[in-house]
Parts: sequence; C-alpha cells; structure tokens
Amino acid sequence: MDFKQKAAVSIFYVKSRKNGIVKIQIRNDKMFEYIFDGEAEFDDFSLEKLNKVEKDLGVKLPDSYIELMKLHNGGDLAYRILHSGRVPDGEVEIENIRGIDLEDGIIESIELVEEWELDKGFVIFSGDGNYWLAFDYRNDVGNEPAVVYIEEDAENKPKQVAKTFELFLKKLKEPEEVDFEDEDEDEDLYTKEEFEKNVSKGKSFIKIADGFYQFAREECDMEWYITLALKGIKLKKFERLAVSIGKSTLVKMDNVPSEKWPINLLLELSEVMINYKGYEDDFDYLVVKYGKKIRKKL
Repeated sequence: MDFKQKAAVSIFYVKSRKNGIVKIQIRNDKMFEYIFDGEAEFDDFSLEKLNKVEKDLGVKLPDSYIELMKLHNGGDLAYRILHSGRVPDGEVEIENIRGIDLEDGIIESIELVEEWELDKGFVIFSGDGNYWLAFDYRNDVGNEPAVVYIEEDAENKPKQVAKTFELFLKKLKEPEEVDFEDEDEDEDLYTKEEFEKNVSKGKSFIKIADGFYQFAREECDMEWYITLALKGIKLKKFERLAVSIGKSTLVKMDNVPSEKWPINLLLELSEVMINYKGYEDDFDYLVVKYGKKIRKKL
C-alpha cells in the first residue's frame, strides 16, 4: 500500500482485484488547511518573519497557529461558521484568519488594539470592527492563549470561545447549503446598460452590489468594469458597498488574464481603497485590506 500525504488530506492507494486501484481520502484534522478557501494571504512564510512579528507583538504565538501558517499563510475561510453560546445568536461568520507578514496580517493587531482601545493583552487574528477574534495573553499564558470573541460594543466583556487555537479550529464548520429547488430559477440578471444606470443613480445597494458580483464572473471589458468600480466606491451612503466592490474586483482579477488588466485603473482603485474613509470619515479596515490585496496582485 502506497501512502502520500498532502496538506490536510491523507491519500491511500489500495489495490483491489475487482476494481484495480481505489483512492481513499481521509482528512487529517491535525493539519487544518482544509478550513481555507482559495490562495494564501501571503505567499511565503519564514522563521525570520515569525521571530520579528512575535518580537513586535511581545508574545509567543500558538504552535498550532504557526503550523497552520506554514501550510497556508492566512486567507479567507471555507469553514467559517463558529457555533457558540457565547456569541450573538449562537453563531458568528468568520471571514478570514490573518497570516504572518511584516506589514499586514496579524501584525496589524498592534494598531487595531490601539485604535479600538482594547486591552493590550489581546492579539487580534480575525475580525472587521463589528467583532474581533483574538488570542488572550492578559494572564501571561505562554504560547497557549485562549481565543476570545470581542464585540464592537465596549460594554460587553470579551468572551472565551475556545481554550486553545487548535480547539477553536475544530469548532469551525462549513455554512449549510441552501436548497433552491423550490425557488424561482429565474434570477434578476442585469444588462450592461441596466448596471450602468444603477451605479449612476446610486439608489439601491443590493442592485449595485449584485451587479458587481454578476459581472465579476461574466465576460466583459475589464476597463469598463473597473471604471464603474471607481464610480461605485464614491457612493459612501452605502456603508458596505466598498467592501463588495473590493471582493468582486479580486474575483474579476482571478477570472481575467493579467495581460488584459487595466493596470492604471486598478492602481487608482487600490489607492482609493487603501485611503478609504467611510460614511463617518473613519478608515474602514476591510476596504483598506482589499485595496492592499489588489495592489499586491499588480
């Protein structure tokens, strides 16, 4: 019997007289790479970066976190639902886990803790301002801190959702699939002209966000698409539109060969997003993050 191990899946090739060779896959929970969706946030992991980040944070990061970052250095999650009686409504959707980098990723916890006036014993590894997930070093626990959930409302105390990061990872679940069989199969799809009008009028967040999502996946002129993105991002009355534009633009970049990218327009969009201030003239962390991701791809 041959054995191969790659990331989170152990693959056994077993010979069978009837069926020849049969492949059996068994998930290796100790790896945990299966929780991610798509590419890693940062391409490379190094001990030099890890040591520098730990020195700046003033902590030793959990071994389970470090081993996970060696496999997949941060990124968006496929297993993104955390069920817990200690979070609102019993569950929270977690968009990503921050990786190890000298400028972005978990190192941003230093600025976030200061900006949001959180206890300096917290190291934030996920969240967008509506909530944070953090390692809790307030009691000097070495490199096995508990994971806490911190709500935006400062009056609510941080709540422990897992004793360790490894136990936190084991709690993550995939979102339940929605059965659309009984629903109308005809979706609202927009023509280019309709989408342009929706952006120009700026009256419906749902129509505009859906349009960017639709054309991110359909074939269309990317210069036209990014031009509309630059117009849409100015509609600050829709608080989450800039986030939707950032996500959709990254999808569009994945679907279009890089030689067809309008580089100057993408640079302009990334610059606007990196310096983006929302409706209340505050920096929006997620928009800035997506702007940096767009810039990194160029």
